[in-house]
Amino acid sequence: MRREGDREELNKRLKHKIIVAVLALVCILALVLVKKLYIDRPGRTVRNDVEMFGPYKVTRIVDGDTLIIKMDSDETKVRLIGVDTPESVAPENSGKENSKEGSEATDYLTKLVGGKTVYLEFDVGRTDQYGRLLSYVYLSDKETMVQRLLLSEGYAMVMTYQPNVKYADEFLKLRQQAIEDGKGFWGSGYYE
Repeated sequence: MRREGDREELNKRLKHKIIVAVLALVCILALVLVKKLYIDRPGRTVRNDVEMFGPYKVTRIVDGDTLIIKMDSDETKVRLIGVDTPESVAPENSGKENSKEGSEATDYLTKLVGGKTVYLEFDVGRTDQYGRLLSYVYLSDKETMVQRLLLSEGYAMVMTYQPNVKYADEFLKLRQQAIEDGKGFWGSGYYE
């Protein structure tokens, strides 16, 4: 009788240990999953309170304010938020004219990011009516924003639409400084 009671007690302890081990394993797996999904999301960086995603390889420059990146094995068109450059690839019958300045802005953007790695920062709206991803684009240093360079060098005008206006005031100041300094298209007389 004593042996039967000992055997039941051993079985009970063994079952208890197995349950504790399984629960511990489930907790560990849950913590790993939470960390992977919410803390260490691949491609996510927070720098100076700015959430950036990347790195993404720039595969092609469309024009001075639009580029194509490689994202999850697909190519994605990215429209730079807050700026507009002269046209260089306007389709026929669009009512827009291509210009030498459009080609210059495209060349400038190509020198900045063509074939390189960039990071993206999103504002409130993530896509436009054409399906393009809307983003602030940063060079690989995660500090230098492409829009700031385009504006400060006079290659772009400010063009903001609600709700994506996070940097609108700063962009207007950069444009004003470019005007005062006669930079880029402000100095050439293309922009008035």
